[in-house]
Amino acid sequence: MSARKRTKTRKRNVAVSQKRVQAARKTTARGKRAKAKASPKKKAVAKAKAKQLPPDLAVHRGGVSPRLRTPAIRGARTRKAKAAKQPGKFPNFTWQGGPVIATPEVHTSFWGALWSDASHQARAQRLNQYHQDLLQSDFMNVLSQYGVGQGAGKAGTFGGGTFLPDVPTTLTDPIIQQTIQSAMDRGDLPKPGSPSNLALIIYLDENVGINDPGDQLVLCEPSNDNAFGYHEFFTTTAGHKFYYAIIPGLSDACLQESCPGGDASCSLQLTQTQEQRQTQVASHEFAEMTTDPELNGWLDPQNGENGDICNGQSATITVGTNNWNVQSTYSKTDDIATNGQSFCRATAPSPIPPLKPGP
Repeated sequence: MSARKRTKTRKRNVAVSQKRVQAARKTTARGKRAKAKASPKKKAVAKAKAKQLPPDLAVHRGGVSPRLRTPAIRGARTRKAKAAKQPGKFPNFTWQGGPVIATPEVHTSFWGALWSDASHQARAQRLNQYHQDLLQSDFMNVLSQYGVGQGAGKAGTFGGGTFLPDVPTTLTDPIIQQTIQSAMDRGDLPKPGSPSNLALIIYLDENVGINDPGDQLVLCEPSNDNAFGYHEFFTTTAGHKFYYAIIPGLSDACLQESCPGGDASCSLQLTQTQEQRQTQVASHEFAEMTTDPELNGWLDPQNGENGDICNGQSATITVGTNNWNVQSTYSKTDDIATNGQSFCRATAPSPIPPLKPGP
């Protein structure tokens, strides 16, 4: 082939290569534009799928089931990475990375008009004493393993009680949160800081119940009761987390509606006094709200929080001359040590060392 022909051939090859490169660039550009156009839609779909939860996990709260040893937690937020397999009956009860209430500042609030009469006033004083004694008791030696306090007498403070007589007789969780915010604005309830150590225990009188279809909660109403108490949280207008628990009146009528099968399958008993029922539920909720205040602390995704695993297992603690009915709570340390043979306890003789990993 002559030099002239070789030169022409080379030019044609270069021209063809350039055209191919330009075509490839155009194809790539079209692909990028198409991907860019589709990306927001795909992201939106992926985001929507990520947000979709089963109906029973649409909200976040912990609670007390009327049924023995039954969890009432809903909407728990757990870590994606699975922890190493641990011994015991509940190996999946682990710290999920969320906060705990390390040094609880406990306040009580009594809602409803009935708390103004003499018998209710006397019970309110007793319940306030109960919360003071609980912080001083060996019950707190069990919670120390989860990073709550440093054991009996070193586990927080009691800040006193308030009375809110003018509340609706049927409450929903949004109404409760609005009531708390309004009471804080008036100075009737304390304001949390950041991080929040405030733990508010709300006691309802016998005329006040919860009927919240949005949260699937019915407490001490004439029908369809499904819980004896629960704990929740919200963000205040000042931007701080507010942790609270609801303890209803728990009258005989409430128990009979919640447990139509009688005491045998019920986590509370008709043979108990009203005070004993309320202190038992309060200990359940206090153990849960301090170790798992935002539903991403210490929990088992299937079996619930530390109170749920031992739901309905009552015990007695003694502080000075006072005897109080409480519920035993799950001890992961005991579960591991006994390989699942023993894991529910109400007290420990000394503070149980903090578990690792933990807060």
